[in-house]
Amino acid sequence: MNVLLVSRGSTHHGGHDAIHRLAAAATETTGVPVRACFLDGAEPSLHAALDAVPEHCEVLLVATHLPPDRYLDTWIRRAVAHWRSTRGRRARILVAAPLATQPALVTAVGDAITGEHTTLDGNPGPFRSPAWSQITRHRRHVLVCRGPRCTAYGADHVAATLGNRLKEHGLGDDVLVTATGCLFPCNLGPLVVVYPDDTWYEHVDAGLAVRITDEHLRDSMPVDGRRPRDSPPL
Repeated sequence: MNVLLVSRGSTHHGGHDAIHRLAAAATETTGVPVRACFLDGAEPSLHAALDAVPEHCEVLLVATHLPPDRYLDTWIRRAVAHWRSTRGRRARILVAAPLATQPALVTAVGDAITGEHTTLDGNPGPFRSPAWSQITRHRRHVLVCRGPRCTAYGADHVAATLGNRLKEHGLGDDVLVTATGCLFPCNLGPLVVVYPDDTWYEHVDAGLAVRITDEHLRDSMPVDGRRPRDSPPL
């Protein structure tokens, strides 16, 4: 059996690293292969993790969000159904009760209460640093959808390609790239939106991401002459 710890993408890499460390520790303790993966916003995606499981191997999914998250539980099932329909794989996939509902979690909290404690102190200066009051000096803002559907369709590769290509062109100060939650026209994903041009790119893959960077972000020529979308009626 292979075990996948499935989590939501967090707002910082430290949260992602913690899930990977938990998977590594669980592997060492149980002797069972345990890997971390993410429904949205981080790598590897659930789809990529399932792709890496050997053919005909049983897979157990464990939701790791705390507190319990019905969104995560619902979208795990939808994502697995999509994976089956697009990959043609016959792996037996099981799902465990979410980690947040496991009785051992109460024991872990008790251990934290009765275990060693350290005094908490620190300097509040960085919390109010003037640097956090400065708006970045960028000409364009690029939104990359990292919702569950766009992630399943390959948004992680799109984001990585955009970031790497921008570095190659030295455009880091001119273009701000932000990963977002769902942008709503999910069937058109992966989605990339360029502002202030209000230009939407649908079904973006690595090749189109390169063109967006080279033609639109560097040369100010939207790919294939795209124009800003029509404004909605008032």
